[in-house]
Amino acid sequence: MTEYEAYDTVMSIASQTYTLMFGYFSLVFGFLVMSHMAARKLSRQLVVVVIGLYTLACLVITLNFYALNVDLDNLYVFMLAQKQSGAYDLTWFGMNPPWVPKSLTVFQILLGLGGYFGSIFFFFHRRRKNTSV
Repeated sequence: MTEYEAYDTVMSIASQTYTLMFGYFSLVFGFLVMSHMAARKLSRQLVVVVIGLYTLACLVITLNFYALNVDLDNLYVFMLAQKQSGAYDLTWFGMNPPWVPKSLTVFQILLGLGGYFGSIFFFFHRRRKNTSV
């Protein structure tokens, strides 16, 4: 893999990850709006369907976060190894400590799970609050 191909792949994976992240938070925001407007109006059967579909969509996107970030982390380590061996020049690359990419992976997964669990909590909070009135 040439230097250019490695860098282009890193940028492509990072771009895909950010696209997924913004799509994910659009999904979460849409769910929050739906929760605010319609949580109390849904029957129990529809609650199961809505929560099930929402969970499936969130799970797929969160697993994609994880898969893309693991690939990105491994490619970053490979590029650093190539740089240290002298195969890549990349004088401007690799200034981040090796723990930074792995930390970003963990933080993005926690962010995804936090958005999911927070929105589920909000859904049931709105449902309980509105049905008790």
